[in-house]
Amino acid sequence: MIPAGIQMVLLPYLLAIELHQPAARYGVTQMFGQLPMLLFLLFGGWLADRIDPRKILIVLHVAAIPMPALLAVLLWRNQLTEVSLLFYAVAWGLVSAFAMPARDGLLKRVAGGRVQRMVTLAIGMQFGTQMLGQGLGGRAAQFGPISILLIQCVVLATGILAACGLPAAASKPPAVGATRDTALKEFGGGLSLILSDPPMRTTFLMTLGMGVFFGGTFAVVLPLAIRDIYGGGAADIATVFIAFGIGTVVSIVALTQRGGLAYPGRGMAVAMLLGCGVLCPIMLEPPLWAFYLCIFLWGIGGGVTMSMSRTILQEHAPPTHQSRTMAVLALSTAGGGPLGALIMGFAISAISVRWAVLVPIFGVAAMTIGAMAWHSIWRLRSHSH
Repeated sequence: MIPAGIQMVLLPYLLAIELHQPAARYGVTQMFGQLPMLLFLLFGGWLADRIDPRKILIVLHVAAIPMPALLAVLLWRNQLTEVSLLFYAVAWGLVSAFAMPARDGLLKRVAGGRVQRMVTLAIGMQFGTQMLGQGLGGRAAQFGPISILLIQCVVLATGILAACGLPAAASKPPAVGATRDTALKEFGGGLSLILSDPPMRTTFLMTLGMGVFFGGTFAVVLPLAIRDIYGGGAADIATVFIAFGIGTVVSIVALTQRGGLAYPGRGMAVAMLLGCGVLCPIMLEPPLWAFYLCIFLWGIGGGVTMSMSRTILQEHAPPTHQSRTMAVLALSTAGGGPLGALIMGFAISAISVRWAVLVPIFGVAAMTIGAMAWHSIWRLRSHSH
């Protein structure tokens, strides 16, 4: 998660500040960078249910190291282009598409009966370490992006050791060598299971709205608001991402101290609607400190939403479909990012950053209210509260 935090800041800095991409083209680049999540998340979940996720994470850490190293070489030789950054973003998205379901699939293995608590703590740890990476990425203008990329390589190398320390599977997973028809059926097993279960289906629809509209806002609106409204750079982009992460960690700590929520669906719906509300002041182009405050409050709601959505799916999914189910959840959030990035990029080009915020506000509110009307997730109780 530290290298992920570095990438989240360094890529927008190089695209928006160093190469000064226009909003529409910036949105397209971010869309292609997130497209592997959309295309390969379900396959990554299927693979993690067939092969020990610990082994997958080890291989992915090894495969990820050459990516920032190659980018550092291009910077050193003054050969950095939009195309090279596009390939870097796509490669990183491909690794993330396989790492996310493998990591989430391991959670229940170490959680035992404390699913909601461990989900909450895991999200808090991920955002805490991601903020550390974002802070490092924010120093790109001071230390130089080459130094930050080399740090990224070192941390990925230490991640290999961390992955080796994860618990091995208690029993041997099913062999990958299945017939084509069987493989295709199992490939979509997580999605079929979610769509057949009303609480999981409603959670999926709500997170899908969040992934498309809030994901696009996070990836495109925030960096371009820093550039176009406040005239900031890498440090300011890092600060706005860290403000969101601090808000998320604050909500994680609060949830942990109170033992979670008895009604996770209710908490998720309220957090998403409040998230729409705290984005409204951005339309007024507030002072930079007020902009950071809005994003901090948005992060508080994000922590609740992410914790409760994962809790619902972890509690309802059978052990044989853990990774595939969590991959579908990740698909609804991170997988919605490419479409959201494309929408927000063109929206900013058409109506400016401040008015483009109306798109996620109305989009998330409509998806949340519509999903709640389909199923009474408001009264859904947690099994592990």
